Amino acid sequence: MEFAQLEAYAGRFYGGRPLLITPYAYTVTFSSLAPAATSSSVINVAANADFIVTEFHARANVTLAAQTISNMTAPLVRILVTDSGSNEQFTQAAVDIVTYATFGNYAIELPYPRIVSGRSTLTVQLTNYSASETYNIDVVATGVLVRAYSN
Repeated sequence: MEFAQLEAYAGRFYGGRPLLITPYAYTVTFSSLAPAATSSSVINVAANADFIVTEFHARANVTLAAQTISNMTAPLVRILVTDSGSNEQFTQAAVDIVTYATFGNYAIELPYPRIVSGRSTLTVQLTNYSASETYNIDVVATGVLVRAYSN
């Protein structure tokens, strides 16, 4: 999404008030996600701003093996993200992380940006459906922090 589009999108929700829009990312790390295991981690959104999520990025490895963009691990992992403020899931059920998050050199944007209210949390849940691999995975939620000011 282009910045002008993102700015127009944010502006619709703040009644024409002046906005400070700052690019931002939140990161969670899952270490040693064992076969058939499920693990959750929480992202705490800043108290003084809303967060508009535009995409997720992920990077996985197996036992810290060296990687390049051309030989990155494609983990057998599903992801489910839930916004605690609205109690809404980003998808109907957990989806394969490679089809939902940007991996390596191809981008996957969310079909529509999601606004997460300040002081909310995002719960990121990963489920390993591999029969034998243990993964280390970083998940990054990217977007912008939005602060609205009085006219």
